[in-house]
Amino acid sequence: MKSFKILALCALLCAGSAAQAAVRLDIKNDSTEDCSVALNARIDQTKWLTVGWYVYAAGEEAPIMLDEVNDIHAVYLYHDCSLKISDRDETKKAWVKVNRKFSDTIPMEKQQGYEEVTFVRLQQNHYTIPSF
Repeated sequence: MKSFKILALCALLCAGSAAQAAVRLDIKNDSTEDCSVALNARIDQTKWLTVGWYVYAAGEEAPIMLDEVNDIHAVYLYHDCSLKISDRDETKKAWVKVNRKFSDTIPMEKQQGYEEVTFVRLQQNHYTIPSF
């Protein structure tokens, strides 16, 4: 009976962790400069997560895991290496902390040390920073 309770508890815990989704983004820097990436993503019906800076050296490729996000189409990306925005891109403005790592779930509009930038909605789970 004791082993049955342990197995049942494990099944509940495992089911709970499996239900929690995460988005994996594979980002590659094809430019000749180091580039910093920030992300803005919906984490529930009313809350957004803005996080940065992920620094990618020239030629570097590495994933980013967003544990709180469960849909790639809810993710917007900004990078500081001449982000090119086309007429077809869906964009969103958000505030990022200047020159420091950050993770915000509350709007930081017009706060000291923050600036507003334009993010582009991701359509797939891989993104390449082009050479400029």
